[in-house]
Order: sequence, then C-alpha cells, then structure tokens
Amino acid sequence: MTGTGTRTKERTGSIDWVAMVSRYGVLLALAGCLIFFSSQEDKFRTYDNFQTTLESTAPLLMMALGLTVVLVMGDFDLSVAGMVAVASAVVIATVVRTDIPWGFAILLALLVAVIIGAINGTLVAYVGTPSFITTLASGVMLSGVELAVTGPGTTFISGGTEVPRSYRNLGIGEPFLEIKSPVWIALGLTIVLWLLLSKTEVGRFMYAIGGNPEAARLSGIPVKFLRASGFVVVAVCALSAGIVSSARTGSHVRNVGGSLLLPAFAAAFLGATLSKRGQFNVIGTVIGAIFLQVVESGLTFMGYDQDVKNITKGGILIAAMLLGRLGARKR
Repeated sequence: MTGTGTRTKERTGSIDWVAMVSRYGVLLALAGCLIFFSSQEDKFRTYDNFQTTLESTAPLLMMALGLTVVLVMGDFDLSVAGMVAVASAVVIATVVRTDIPWGFAILLALLVAVIIGAINGTLVAYVGTPSFITTLASGVMLSGVELAVTGPGTTFISGGTEVPRSYRNLGIGEPFLEIKSPVWIALGLTIVLWLLLSKTEVGRFMYAIGGNPEAARLSGIPVKFLRASGFVVVAVCALSAGIVSSARTGSHVRNVGGSLLLPAFAAAFLGATLSKRGQFNVIGTVIGAIFLQVVESGLTFMGYDQDVKNITKGGILIAAMLLGRLGARKR
C-alpha cells in the first residue's frame, strides 16, 4: 500500500525535469538568448532587427524544410547546397544572357531542380545507393555545373546587364503588411509542408517509412516512390532558397548555399528535440531556424567574428543532440 501511494505521489506531485529540458530546452534557450541579447544591445530589440532577422532566416528555413521531409523518412541530402547554387546560377545566367523573361528562367531552373532531385531519389530509393554518399557525390557534381554555367569568379553578372527590378522584388521588394517577400515565400512553403506531413495520409506514410521501412512496405505503402519524391521536394525548396538569395543581391554568388548547409541540418535536428517522440517536424524546424538566426544576429551586434559564431552554433547542435538523447532514454 505504501509503495503504491509513493508511486502515485511521484506521478502526480513531481516534475520530470529531465523530460522537460529534453523537450523544451530549445524554446528555453531561444527565450534566454532573446533576453540576453536584448539586454546587451538596444538595436537588437528594435522592429527593424526583427524584420531583418526574419528575412535572413528565410533561405535557411527553405533549405531546412526540404531536408525535414527526407529526414522524416530516414534519408539525408547533402546536395541541397549545390542545388541552391545551381538554381541561382541558372536563373541569373538565363536572365542576363538572353531575352527570356525571368518567370520562364525560374521555370527552367525548376525543371533542372526536379531532374536533379529525381536522379538523387531514383539512385537512393530504387537503385539502393546510400543517401549520404549519393548526395555527397551529387553535391560535388553540382558545384561543377554551377561553375560551367557562370564561369570563374565569385560573383556573376554578365556584360553589365542588370537583373530586372521585378525579379529583385522577390528579395527586396516593398513589404506587404511590413513583411518582405522572402518571409512570405518561406511561410508558404512552411504551410504546405506542415499540411503534407501533419494532415495527410502521405505524411503519415512518410513517418511510417522513417520508423520502419520494411514494415511500411509490407503494409502496402509505396516506400520507394515516396522516398524518391522526398528528394524532389528538397530540390524545389532549394530552388526557392536560390531564387530568394539571388533576388536579394541581384547577382549569383559562388556557392551561395554552402554556408547554410550545416545550419539547415542543425535547424531540423533542433526542431526534432521539440517533438514528444523525437521526430523531425515542420514547426520544430521553423523554431530551430529562427533560433540559429537569433544567435547569429545577436553575436553580430555584439561584434563577434564568424569564428565565434560557428563555434557557438556547433555547440548548439551538440547540445541539441544531447537533449534528444536524453529524451530518447526517457521515452
């Protein structure tokens, strides 16, 4: 009787601090960073900085959202940075070298992105090559494609031709409801992928594949097709990030997605710690991306160089992995 009463008391009257920290540690850390940076720098807590942070988060979030879809199914895509760069290069090169309107240039880049994603997906899902090695090799090849499209140099605009203002509005246009286009584009992708993964049968199938691919196959789920489709989703998200990045600068910058590759993975893994089951999810990825950009912005305001920023963000990712491990043990 005493033992039963003690167990009941433990269930009703005590707080599992380990479970709480493992589940909400990222949110607590985000709140702590906001409070700390706001107390250190007056400009950090201004609305202008809020807008700038959201705009800077947009390309990172687009990449991270695409990665979330393949991570849900247990795959990796290391070629996403190369796809961002190639998408940006194809659009800018087409616009400045030809008379093709930028809308058709985007469609051309979309076709290229879908083909790349389909090739990656076919090799991984149907041929059976490891996603890590396949997409690593694909990323190296894409860096060569980028160079072939633009030629040497870190920044590309051909012959002094300017990128049309209407295209640049995708990155720096007049804000709608005081929010600029990149944020709206990222929000649109977020809603679509949240609905896909959380509210559709396809999303449930994808989570089932990530849990146990063989059991999913025996249940009649089209495992190969869905896995291959995930890489196409990554390619489309990478295209969006490439368009926004090139529209903001009015040019193509070499390896534009390279600096965002590890932060994009970090955002997805940070977001997974917010799930009760430790699963990758869209809302968690959004919070993870915002968290990383808040850290980047805060350290910039405090005058720290990129080395400190990289060390800090790497430490954050390690901490997230530890939180996830703690949560897994509790479960």
